[in-house]
Amino acid sequence: MDTTEKRIVPKELDDLIQEYLTDGIISAKERQVLLNKAQALGLNLDEVDLYIDAQEQKMQQSIEAAKNKRKGKTCPYCGESVPELTDKCPYCGKNITPEASKELAEIIEHLESALVNFKSGEDIDKSKAEVERYARQARMYYGNNPKIQRLLEEVEAESEAAKVDAKKRFWLDLIRRNKQIVIVAVAAVCLGICAFISDYLDSPDRAYNNALKEVEATTEQVVDMINDGNLEGAKSKLTTLSFAEVEGSDHKFVTMEDFDGAYLALINAYIKAGDLDNAEEVGATFRGKVSEIAWGNSSCYKTLRKAFEKSNRDFSALYSDWGN
Repeated sequence: MDTTEKRIVPKELDDLIQEYLTDGIISAKERQVLLNKAQALGLNLDEVDLYIDAQEQKMQQSIEAAKNKRKGKTCPYCGESVPELTDKCPYCGKNITPEASKELAEIIEHLESALVNFKSGEDIDKSKAEVERYARQARMYYGNNPKIQRLLEEVEAESEAAKVDAKKRFWLDLIRRNKQIVIVAVAAVCLGICAFISDYLDSPDRAYNNALKEVEATTEQVVDMINDGNLEGAKSKLTTLSFAEVEGSDHKFVTMEDFDGAYLALINAYIKAGDLDNAEEVGATFRGKVSEIAWGNSSCYKTLRKAFEKSNRDFSALYSDWGN
């Protein structure tokens, strides 16, 4: 309290005001008691009334500040607000790390960028391939986050719309380039050509979807084994996974890098169990199946590096100049 306030309200009255402010407000009855006491002390009632208002306002501001501090940050997994210093979300039970929040921000940025590309109609195939990779990560790790759910729905809708537009452009370009041939062909074998072209347009999508299902099925098998406590089974599954199997999916966008989610899940499980030897072995296996650039920029690399630094363990065997 400043000097002016001290002259307005003596300590005994101020103590009573602070006591009444314990619950954050002063009721009409409490205010009347305070004014009666002020009158008995010969104080100016208007000045005391204003002082009470000022103290009540300060208390409200203090309460609001405390509430904002408790809200803290947002859980990347479920989207709920959690206290600033909390490391584990009280709603979904997941451990909140700066890496998870950063990864979520990167996924959202890439999905939003894909939306822009879809709507612009430029390089649809490339946009679709890129967005599917981030969509899998988003569903696997942050599927309960409301923002991710809405964003994935919008991306899927725009992707379908882009496919329809691409087919329309294909027909228009085909007609413009081969107008006379198309007219004769349509007159002669209209149904046969339509069926052939439709199958031609759909077959890459089928091949891609089949390849994507293979990746997702393998990842789900690994995650199920981890959840059942069968870490050795999950490790064996990933260790024996060969590049030939990936190439067998017959789609240029599917590579060993698409299994980074499965490798990361197993690495995290070993780290949680305090088994850095097996975590290192799994990381080394993944590193041997992808390019050095892909390894240095992977979530597996970042997670292992952080765990090794935390345990003061030598990381030189897995270190990459491409890491950040």
